[in-house]
Amino acid sequence: MKFAFGIKGSAPLGARKRARPSASRAMPVLLFFVVVILALFMGAIVGLGSPVIVTLFGGAIFVALIFFILNAYQLLLAVFVLTFVVQGSAVYFLGNRQAPWVVVGLAVLFTLRALIELMFSRGARVKPDMGTADAGVMVSLLVYATCFCASAVLNRSATAQLVVAIKSSWPMFGVLLAFAWGRWSPEQLKRLWWILIVVAMLQLPVVFYQHFFISSKRVFTGHDSVVGTFGGNPLGGGNSALLVMFVIAVISYSLALWNRGLMTGRRASIICAVCLAIILLGEVKAAFIWLPIALAIVLRKRIMKNILSVIWYTVLAVILGGTIYLTYNALYWGKQLDSQHTLSGKLKAGGGYFFDPNSFSYETGEVGRGAALAIWARDHLATTPTRLIGYGPGAIKSGPGLGEGPLYQRFAPLHVDSMAMSVLLWDVGLVGCLAYVAMILFGIMAGWRYMKEARGSPMQMAIMETSTGVLVMFASLLIYNRTLMDDTGSQLLFVFCLSCVVQIARFGARTDVRQPVRGQQAVRHVRAWAKPPQVAPASAPHG
Repeated sequence: MKFAFGIKGSAPLGARKRARPSASRAMPVLLFFVVVILALFMGAIVGLGSPVIVTLFGGAIFVALIFFILNAYQLLLAVFVLTFVVQGSAVYFLGNRQAPWVVVGLAVLFTLRALIELMFSRGARVKPDMGTADAGVMVSLLVYATCFCASAVLNRSATAQLVVAIKSSWPMFGVLLAFAWGRWSPEQLKRLWWILIVVAMLQLPVVFYQHFFISSKRVFTGHDSVVGTFGGNPLGGGNSALLVMFVIAVISYSLALWNRGLMTGRRASIICAVCLAIILLGEVKAAFIWLPIALAIVLRKRIMKNILSVIWYTVLAVILGGTIYLTYNALYWGKQLDSQHTLSGKLKAGGGYFFDPNSFSYETGEVGRGAALAIWARDHLATTPTRLIGYGPGAIKSGPGLGEGPLYQRFAPLHVDSMAMSVLLWDVGLVGCLAYVAMILFGIMAGWRYMKEARGSPMQMAIMETSTGVLVMFASLLIYNRTLMDDTGSQLLFVFCLSCVVQIARFGARTDVRQPVRGQQAVRHVRAWAKPPQVAPASAPHG
């Protein structure tokens, strides 16, 4: 079996070279007999006439073949494509609500395959250089997992509820385990980030169609219909926040590459223009905060170079923010704000409801962010154990299905699980919530420390800068929506950026291998050529 990380055999080199031709000839024959046996087995099962049995055994055989044929890196590429392109499109355009289960199953396969390869591959077992911050990420994850298990056991969570909670929370963390345990090559990380750029470019035609042909047919506001390939309901809204966050991450990465001379200005401009068009077509108020934060982290040295640079980039930020505001006001907010005749009403309609502890409606079941936290704080039935470790994983889950939580009936028809912070507080309590928040904060600290020391290659620095900015955005997402708790796309982007921070902090270059950006290198060569040679001083005569 060939592993992705490379295994060094113990046989002599000559023996290995002589064994390769016979092994290569035997492999097709072995695969032929395996396929024949599986075909005969499937034929016998089809003869039973049961579609359920055929589906179960056929799916199991397909999964087994994928597990043994593809290596961990190829499985991770498949997880990226299925998560960011296929499953969201299946949910949105085909109404297939079971599509995320395919991504979850593939993520589990990747975790198992990666751990197996890391265990048996000598090349991957490189001693990591652990720091306080990246170690804090793993410790926080362990505390969160412990609290998750303790809450499930003490609250005796139902089997269906627990299965759905595990499916919604844990499969993507296998990426973090694989990146924290073994070293991945810089080329692999680079290709994964290029996949994100390609996916972002694919969003423009999809967003264009959703904005002009789907959202316009909705009776109510249609901006939530613009979700790209990240899933949702054309009539009830979807994951527009992840769409905007995703393209902001791509903008940050493109500018980071351009800033370090790894991408031409023309290509970076095209990528940023496409991503900006996607942001303008999909209304997300948090874009006003996310975009300046991400760009400030990536271009911090250019911005703080001198007072003129500060003024110049501030003017650009104001122009960019004004353009986004005017576009959103013309496409989405105009009628909503004009219907309010008082200043307080306009502020509340424009986003002031975010902080209102009484912003909920029994007619629609909608609960504001501030109201969700207020309901948890005012819970008179809470005890000390439920405050600390919660009511059990999935306890507050709302909506139909086997995974509906026991607390949903208490607060129905209100959806008090409107954001990730409230879900964590109800399910795993204060301890689990603080552990989850600490995991994000430690990741930001590890990324910032690495950027401050500037000890990596240009590519590593670009990835670290982008990942750190995305983690800051995800920290704000805890009080924005609940996608970190049950959406595979949000979880994969979050865990991947966190994994990149841990991977580079532990296995990245430990010496200063910085390269000058394009243009500076030529100047240094000219200066070195024009510098007169230094003559060694003559030694003093003796005597």
